[in-house]
This record gives sequence, structure tokens and C-alpha cells, in this order.
Amino acid sequence: MYYMAKGLELLGMFVIAVGFIIKYPKLMDPKLLLAGIICFGSGWIIEKYIL
Repeated sequence: MYYMAKGLELLGMFVIAVGFIIKYPKLMDPKLLLAGIICFGSGWIIEKYIL
């Protein structure tokens, strides 16, 4: 379960980084930002409260 939580956090950071790199001169896509925040937040919540 710990590695799943860390994997979700890593996936969230990766999605945010990819979204930033793809649209570099402009602002990133809000859908990608929201997806990254949801992945990271769910991993953080699992690690903080469930474990």
C-alpha cells in the first residue's frame, strides 16, 4: 500500500511536469493540472491517513 501511495504521488508530479513542458510558453492545460493534483492528493491522503 505504501508503494501504491508513493506511485500515485509520483504519477501526479509527472503529469504536472509533462503538462508544463508540453505547453511551455503558455499556461498548462487545466485538465492536466487537475488530474495531476487529484493523483498526487489521493496518494498523499492514502499515505497520511490510511497508512
